[in-house]
Amino acid sequence: MNAPTQNPIAPVENHMPRRTTPPTPETPLHELWNLSRTTAAWLEELGVKNYGDLCQRDLHQLWLNLQLRHSQVTKLMFYALWGAVHNQHWDRIPEAEKEAFEVFRKSL
Repeated sequence: MNAPTQNPIAPVENHMPRRTTPPTPETPLHELWNLSRTTAAWLEELGVKNYGDLCQRDLHQLWLNLQLRHSQVTKLMFYALWGAVHNQHWDRIPEAEKEAFEVFRKSL
């Protein structure tokens, strides 16, 4: 997945962004929207070390790899990954992305 165009952080009502500037390829995972230090550690187990690495991965496959390793991973993890890549809160994921993820998930 290619990195999206860098755009300013869109404020989300009642949510504080972790960053005040768009991420760079070197930005650590735990500094991205939606990603805790635990999630960052799980991603690092899969070779994803920073924002640049995350942007290069297929998010559906990455979610599946996380889900296979960690049974508590749900569809919200996909939303969180999408939000991290797009520098947005997870609840801003477009319906088309949710639908595409559901098609993927049901195909497993």
